[in-house]
Amino acid sequence: MKKPLFILQIAIPKPIYGHFDYLPPVNFNVNQLQPGMRLQVPFGRKNTCIGMLLAIADKSSIEFNKLKPAYKVIDKQAILSKTDLHLLQWASRYYHYPIGEVITTALPTFLNKGHSDKIPLLQGWKLTTAGLAQSLEQLPKNAHRQREILTLLQKYPQGLSQISIIDQLSSQIIATLRTLERKSWVMPQSMNYIPSNDSKLPRSLPLKLNTAQKQVVNQVSSQLDTFYPCLLDGVTGSGKTEVYLQIVQTLLEKNKQALILVPEINLTPQIIDRFKRRFAMPIGVWHSKLTDKERLHTWILARDGVISIIIGTRSAIWIPLARPGIFIVDEEHDPSYKQQDHFRYSARDMAVVRAQRAKIPVLLGSATPSLDTLFNANQQRYHHFILPKRAGSAVQPSFHIVDMRHHIYKKESLSEPLKTAIRQCLIDHEQALLFINRRGYAPLLMCYNCGWVAFCEHCDARLIYHENTQILSCHHCGNSRPLDTQCPHCQSPRLELIGQGTERIEERLQKEFPVARILRIDSDSTRKKYAMVQALEKIHQGKVDILVGTQMLAKGHHFPKVTLVGIINIDGGLYGVDFREPERMAQLLVQVAGRAGRVEKPGKVIVQTYHPDHPLLTRLIRYGYPAFAETAIKERQKALLPPYSRLALMRAESIEPKLAIAFLEKFKTHLQQYQYEQVKLWGPVASPMEKRDKWYRAQLLLQSNQRDKLHQLLAQSLANLSTTSKVRWSLDIDPQDLL
Repeated sequence: MKKPLFILQIAIPKPIYGHFDYLPPVNFNVNQLQPGMRLQVPFGRKNTCIGMLLAIADKSSIEFNKLKPAYKVIDKQAILSKTDLHLLQWASRYYHYPIGEVITTALPTFLNKGHSDKIPLLQGWKLTTAGLAQSLEQLPKNAHRQREILTLLQKYPQGLSQISIIDQLSSQIIATLRTLERKSWVMPQSMNYIPSNDSKLPRSLPLKLNTAQKQVVNQVSSQLDTFYPCLLDGVTGSGKTEVYLQIVQTLLEKNKQALILVPEINLTPQIIDRFKRRFAMPIGVWHSKLTDKERLHTWILARDGVISIIIGTRSAIWIPLARPGIFIVDEEHDPSYKQQDHFRYSARDMAVVRAQRAKIPVLLGSATPSLDTLFNANQQRYHHFILPKRAGSAVQPSFHIVDMRHHIYKKESLSEPLKTAIRQCLIDHEQALLFINRRGYAPLLMCYNCGWVAFCEHCDARLIYHENTQILSCHHCGNSRPLDTQCPHCQSPRLELIGQGTERIEERLQKEFPVARILRIDSDSTRKKYAMVQALEKIHQGKVDILVGTQMLAKGHHFPKVTLVGIINIDGGLYGVDFREPERMAQLLVQVAGRAGRVEKPGKVIVQTYHPDHPLLTRLIRYGYPAFAETAIKERQKALLPPYSRLALMRAESIEPKLAIAFLEKFKTHLQQYQYEQVKLWGPVASPMEKRDKWYRAQLLLQSNQRDKLHQLLAQSLANLSTTSKVRWSLDIDPQDLL
């Protein structure tokens, strides 16, 4: 048989490195094939799957008679451009993750299932010639809906989709449209999908910028045609969002697109609202609570250039853009930008890579920049803009430390200085925010008789008690059971709930301030789709006196009436096992403190701590985050920790004890044969939480101050790694969590 001229290199969504070779579909014109097309191919004995065409070659390492033809080509043209496909291939190489699964992560679910990359035509309506000539004054006085529809359609001679008509009028107009059709005043027509621009929202005008803000806007706006990485280092309340808005305005005038990343879904409504009020145009939204159909529409509209502004969480970084103009990463320090399972990419870092490839600016904004980003700014890899003052007349809040060692025997979660400040806040009709980064009622159930503690049977973790549901729950695996009434070890009824969570603080506040309106915000109280939006509305409407919550309240929110912030306990970050925990503690403290005094009234922050003399904490509070970061970076340099070195973390886990450690020991021996002296191997050791969800976990850390050597070693070793079905493993490049 004659050797074929065309070999299709196809990425398959399986945990296998590299591509698979196929022959073209039978009787298909190969000249119509393009990289970036999807094909249905055979895989295994009886299975089929949808793969992505990466390239067309003229030879294969597989014998010709063993190659199978693809079943069919799904797309008439490539759904991904060469630029986007090359980006995914680069990410696959950098993160050492199978290209097929990288592509699956980057595409909307519907596209992975083979659905069309075109938005179906919609049912629409337009005025007929008779409808255009119809006089509204001649309609009966009670024909209100007919008059509304005709008035609306007169503004849109090309017609409107039925969805848009319903959105602007009401859902009760379908029968009226049919009546007008029978009169030959309107006619149905198929229309392209056009996203709503929320025309009902009142428009906001650009705010007057201070000197520092103007410098950022002018400088970035003058560099829109070049790779221009910059850090916008602005104190909380300094007007970073207004800077984003005015840069995007300049961008839109050049007919380019902006992708804005936010760290969490609960921050999206606020920033989306600000963009929608500023720009009279459709805005694409992307986060996990949207339906698969909604995400597909956003992806297509952005790729095809129909929408110019896209706002989304981490995975929005993979959305293709027709005319990329800028990438903005808000709260760039936030660990939520790092995917913690499967394809472990950093959306922040990928934003920089995409900007460099597209030769456009990338703007990383934060009041508490990560030490990695500050290091890049100090090395002059990033331009460093500083907004040192709050916008308008607002000033930075004052800090007050309360030594909780004097309250240890009172078992009191709220110190007297904090309670006094809350009372004054209520008298002044202002709002107070209390922060504790632990949901639930109490983190520990203990027997006072024998010392038994309620642990999760599947994890090396204590069970958390939730008063609302009266259950003990594991926050790691989700295992739960009813609260014990007696000790299962000694049968003593002397069980004590120890420690504080948001529910217990809420209960304590209700007893201390019975007339106050208290609102708790954590992942338990905001499970429903619109719960967070409704909670924020209550806060802004002044229907809340005291807010109590977790870090969901710490980032990005603008609460004009909050003048007091109480930090119940921040000490956990001072002595954590992960070297990044002090950095995270400092960022969280500064961020939550920044919710106080954001308008004309000055803010006050009370920090309760059992370690008031800790050097990092005192430096942070006395001299601010920049001084803390300077000290922390010097400590990292002495220890040769990132950003002064590069890390990769190999994790393994098994249902059987010791198998994970044994697997990593074998892998370490495998690594050592390549003799990379520039790469240090630490471990393997059991993970800090060794057992999680029934799996025993271990880890091996690779460290090097030469990134290329680290990646060369990994590429060589993973290509020849032998695995076992009893152990599952993962590789984390640039890990942000060593737990």
